[in-house]
Amino acid sequence: MRVLQDRDLRRRLTTLEEVRGTEVRVDGRWLVCWCSNDYLGLSLHPQVIRSACEAALQWGVGARASRLLAGSTALHAKLEDDLAEFFQAEAAAVFASGYLTNVGVLSALLGPGDLAVVDRLAHASILEACRASRATFRIFPHNDVEELARLLARAAGGRRMVVTEGVFSMDGDRAPLADLLEVTQSHEALLYVDDAHGCFVLGDTGRGSPEAAGVPHDAFLYMGTLGKALGCQGGFVVGPRTLIELVHNRARTFIYATALAVPVAAAAREALRIVRDDPAPRAGLSRNVQHLHARLSGCPGIPTQAPSHIVPVVVGSAHRTQELAAQLGARGILAPAIRPPTVPEGTSRLRLSVSALHTDAHIDALASALRELL
Repeated sequence: MRVLQDRDLRRRLTTLEEVRGTEVRVDGRWLVCWCSNDYLGLSLHPQVIRSACEAALQWGVGARASRLLAGSTALHAKLEDDLAEFFQAEAAAVFASGYLTNVGVLSALLGPGDLAVVDRLAHASILEACRASRATFRIFPHNDVEELARLLARAAGGRRMVVTEGVFSMDGDRAPLADLLEVTQSHEALLYVDDAHGCFVLGDTGRGSPEAAGVPHDAFLYMGTLGKALGCQGGFVVGPRTLIELVHNRARTFIYATALAVPVAAAAREALRIVRDDPAPRAGLSRNVQHLHARLSGCPGIPTQAPSHIVPVVVGSAHRTQELAAQLGARGILAPAIRPPTVPEGTSRLRLSVSALHTDAHIDALASALRELL
């Protein structure tokens, strides 16, 4: 711990004492939270909460078993049917978390003799899954389609899978899905997209990064989460029924983990219904994203890429990033420092997450503070 402390890399938990929309109470002080993944504000939606309460009264709280034993309820089955229908897939499998989804699905599909080619900035769960699979493991530079093509061209034999994110969690930029799909198909490889930060947010109907890029979901394997834009918990994969049956039989994090809590499954169904039927939360998020990017235009450390609901403020040193986070905290803004190994050395940053629940006053206060302190 002393080594971590000396390098400004020691982490400590922040305890939320109360939550009120995008405002949270920490150590008796109310702060505006800019680090939540509750992009649409659905974790506090009255109908979502009511669905969870009603399910708890009927089913109890925990699922009480793994999915293959006594953990699969009618609500789990209905949630998977809803997800499959929403993404126009044959079937879906729900896991207890997004992390468990990636680890389970990728390690089930890959094995010795196969090749996994992964974007350099892909999530830790993807890297862990590919290592656990014992497949040959290669990294391609971030969003570098030409280098990916070269790696695939040199590969021989076995199943080949390209793994990327739809929206990258630390930078907020998007994968070039159309180009990636063209390259993978030309080399007879599979494309796996972790769209944890894009699903239910992007696209005209909330169907995520593929819809925003004009790419059909059935052209690749699609993973998403229930714990971000839907405001609940859990992860899922959608695809052909044969794939889902393979997951049921080979994904260790599905077979050996207790099923998603039943009230959470009910809440996720209601949150998905809201995304499907009510465009207002996504429209509100879009307005806030545009407002924040307009207010931060030209500000040091802010990327010039297309506006995103994830906004990195790259500072550089871990020490200076911690100082900046503390200075914002003194101004009533919660934006913790993101440091290695979460991001590469020398790229410590604040990672701002925009919510549909942020107000214009919240955005203006954040932008003013950053312009003063950067």
